[in-house]
Amino acid sequence: MKINKILKVIAATSAVAMLSVSMFAGCGKKADESSGNSGQTTIKFCMWGSMNEKYNFIKSFEEKNPDIKVDLMIIPEDSYSEKINSMIAGNSAPDVILSWECDINRFAKNGAIVQLDDYMKESGLDVGGLIPAVQDMTKMNNGTYGLPWSYASEILYYNKDLFDAAGVEYPNDEWTWEDFRDAANKLTIRDGDNVTQWGANSIDFPGIWYSQMGQAGDEIVTSDGVLSLGDGAKKALQFEYDLINVDKVVPAPSATSGNGIDLFTSGKAAMNRGGSWLIKTYAEIKDFNWDIAVLPKDKQSYSSLHTGFFSISNSSKNKDAAWKFINYCMGEEGQEMISKATNNPSCVKEYMAQGHYKYEGQNGPTNWEVIDKTAEFAKFGYVLTPPGLTNKLVDKFNSAAAGQVDIDTALKESQKEIETVSNQ
Repeated sequence: MKINKILKVIAATSAVAMLSVSMFAGCGKKADESSGNSGQTTIKFCMWGSMNEKYNFIKSFEEKNPDIKVDLMIIPEDSYSEKINSMIAGNSAPDVILSWECDINRFAKNGAIVQLDDYMKESGLDVGGLIPAVQDMTKMNNGTYGLPWSYASEILYYNKDLFDAAGVEYPNDEWTWEDFRDAANKLTIRDGDNVTQWGANSIDFPGIWYSQMGQAGDEIVTSDGVLSLGDGAKKALQFEYDLINVDKVVPAPSATSGNGIDLFTSGKAAMNRGGSWLIKTYAEIKDFNWDIAVLPKDKQSYSSLHTGFFSISNSSKNKDAAWKFINYCMGEEGQEMISKATNNPSCVKEYMAQGHYKYEGQNGPTNWEVIDKTAEFAKFGYVLTPPGLTNKLVDKFNSAAAGQVDIDTALKESQKEIETVSNQ
């Protein structure tokens, strides 16, 4: 799962990818035409990253369904969307596609993937049992065209030892931007003009920008799937500008953004706003105690979700077998394996509550209910729009927050970029 383009790891070389592409010839044929195993149906399944052999949900499915063979194709993350779109255009798409968020709505509108509602009804899979964001997508598309294999969200990380030393109360579910700002001021330590401990790290992941704008009241994505920034965007930029340039409790984006420096890990920042996939990374921290909290809110609570959606190609000749595979992956056993493999929770609320995704380190986290609470208000927002656009706008946001360009100018330029992409 995107879960995020950040949370997806490139696990195959381009040579392997090219070899895999050649295997798509004859997509949907029976295995007796290709492997000599009479009566066995072969379906193609495409994903990025790598298969965790300890939690190999494909192997488990095949053991329980010997009449179906699943051929796995791995495509590197950096070329995944491009290759999937090319295969769809060439009518050679795999039977089951793990579709990216930025693609799935367009695939649905263009008829490239199958509506799953009838299959779900027959299987007893009720969209009402899924997290609210999935239900919202179903309404947006007038039907369900993909089911998240798991998901990641955005949360707040905090160094408990630094909070204790400063006598600051830990973040809670009701924390606002002002609470965050007040704590950041109390947690910042200076030696003259030199900051030796920051109240919080700068925004180092694009999704946090859009989540912050959503917290300030922006819609982020319209019902037509178009990126939409309003007054909340200006308020979010001003808030970050003040943290950096007025209070000086957060470093400028250039100090951390995109260069691999994580001040939270080194104990030099008391808080960090980031993706839930960082839990596994931070589990290795041995020098201090830490925990997680929901992101602070302004007008409302908001966090962006990241995932990949199981979807069926409309060109598949084995749609029933493809659904049987998806239904298994979305069932209790399949979701347990996927959650353990990805360390991401299930979008099926019943299975999410089982906590198979939890990866607790020696010094944190313990506040796992944060994940459940975030799922109740989190949305598939900016991730539904072209990543080239959203990443380009983040450069403008960072420049405005650092004081390198006027906020109004940055937003005007951002709006022009949005309109250019929308009119294409």
